[in-house]
This record gives sequence, C-alpha cells and structure tokens, in this order.
Amino acid sequence: MTLTIPANDFGQIRIFEVRDGLPAEMPEVLATLFGTDALDPTYVDVINIIDLSSMSLTDYIRQGYDIEIAEHDISAVNRIEGHAILIMSSATRGEEVTLTLAPQVRHVTTYVPDAQIQVLEPLSSDGATGVIGDPPVKPAKSQARISGMIAMYVLIAMMLLVGLMIWIA
Repeated sequence: MTLTIPANDFGQIRIFEVRDGLPAEMPEVLATLFGTDALDPTYVDVINIIDLSSMSLTDYIRQGYDIEIAEHDISAVNRIEGHAILIMSSATRGEEVTLTLAPQVRHVTTYVPDAQIQVLEPLSSDGATGVIGDPPVKPAKSQARISGMIAMYVLIAMMLLVGLMIWIA
C-alpha cells in the first residue's frame, strides 16, 4: 500500500501500527517500514504501547500534541498493539513524499487540526518582496548601566589622581 503526503502539508499527524517488532534503529526504521529516507526522524515519534503503562494512546496524543481526537478514531487508535508510529507533517520538510508501507505496517488514521493553513500559490506582488519592518534598533542604555559607567570613570580618575600624588611626593 502507498500513501502520499502532499507538499506543504501542515499540522497533521499520521498514526501507523507496526504489528511485528521494529527492524532496526532510526532512521533505518523509516526507510524499512515506509520505503523512503525522505522523512526527518526529528518529527517522527515511535511509541512502544507497553511503555505507556496505564495511559491510552489517545490520552498520550491529547496531552503530548494538544489535539482533540475524533470519537470515531478513539477505538481504532486504542486497539494498536506493539508499536505506534506518529509522523508529523513537518517530517516531509514541505515536500511531497510517497510512503510505501511494509506488510507489517498499517495506517490507522490521520489527525487533522480544525483550522488548516494552506498555501495555494506564492505571492507575486511587489509588496511581497523585501525586508519586513525597519532594521533592528539598538535599545537605550538602562539607568543602572549609565550609573555603572559613571562610577567606573570616577574610579579611574581617582586612581590617576592618587598615582599623580604619589609620583609628585
């Protein structure tokens, strides 16, 4: 089975079940299970269901990713045994990626946020080019810094005065 993640996909989490054990370490797992090395492992979460202890996978996703899960997906996600792999949209680096699922991998569901931002085409007007805003302004010196600078100059002047008095004497 193949699954294509479109370019500029945003905010989605795809949930996969791995029925048998994991074949290797990251990123070899991704290449073996999904038939591609185009996924960024930083945005892939591999979860051993046993490690969740008394917490369900849907509770883990709710708390860890702050996503409200649809009722029709809860039972399917909670039936996952073995390992679950969560692939965030950011794992594709904004490019279209086709996943070729290994026989032991099953796509369970895809969580889609309520409000989705889609970039249909790049902005082409002159207003969309250039630098946004003014160049950064250096912040004004604080009163404490100014007082410290004055104290340092006074100490230097006193040191020079004492040195001059010792030299004359």
